[in-house]
Amino acid sequence: MPTITKITPQKRAGRFNLFLDEKFAFGISESTLVKFRLTKGMVLDELALKDVLAAQQQAEANSTALNFLSGQQRTRHEVAEKLKTAEIPADVIQHTLTYLADLHYLDDDQYAQSFINDALALGDKGPGVVSQKLIQRGVSDQVIQASLGEVDPDHWLPAARRAAKKSANQSTREPFFKRQQKIRLALIKKGFSGDVADAMLTELDLQPDEDGEHERLVQDAEKQWRLKRKYEGFDRRNRVKMALFRKGYELDAIDAVLAEFND
Repeated sequence: MPTITKITPQKRAGRFNLFLDEKFAFGISESTLVKFRLTKGMVLDELALKDVLAAQQQAEANSTALNFLSGQQRTRHEVAEKLKTAEIPADVIQHTLTYLADLHYLDDDQYAQSFINDALALGDKGPGVVSQKLIQRGVSDQVIQASLGEVDPDHWLPAARRAAKKSANQSTREPFFKRQQKIRLALIKKGFSGDVADAMLTELDLQPDEDGEHERLVQDAEKQWRLKRKYEGFDRRNRVKMALFRKGYELDAIDAVLAEFND
């Protein structure tokens, strides 16, 4: 049966090299060393060696998970995926998840609540997108819905305002009607309801810049007129008109500008 002939410290604190019959066998943690009271001269039968290796594998899984958690909060799914990439067996992963949960280092309910609180305080995403992000992190739908259900709907309004103002600032050169459409669509894409998007548009109370919009329409019309120069007559005029309409300009305004253009 194998005999421990030497135990030497590694450069990494808390780690040791274990030699069996004068040959390096495997690295081992201090916790496993102490748990099995491993010392030079100890004889390890097959069962004892198997227990030591299993305990060491569990200790390494726990250590990997704790290091992964040291930077930020994680979900059970994220920790499990991290351990899978390290090729740790499923049963060992489950023991690690239980170990971390018992220490209160892993709690999906708490994770969801913290994630939602951060979104409310600093973000510009609504409950729809927040829910999707939590799903991507492996939080169960039941936990997500329970956490979202604890939030007063009005508490999402500051985040909606941040999203609305950001979109409004990014679309100042858009035609008035299209600008409103863009802001509303941006809010819906960020996870807010249509009612909240409409409320934010009302709150923004945007007013059309008629002079500026007319100037931009003329510039865009001139550009489109040049781009469509290979066409003639009604075909050219209609293609320019449709291009300007797709940009969000109103048809009456387009017709008025194009009336000044000569074929």
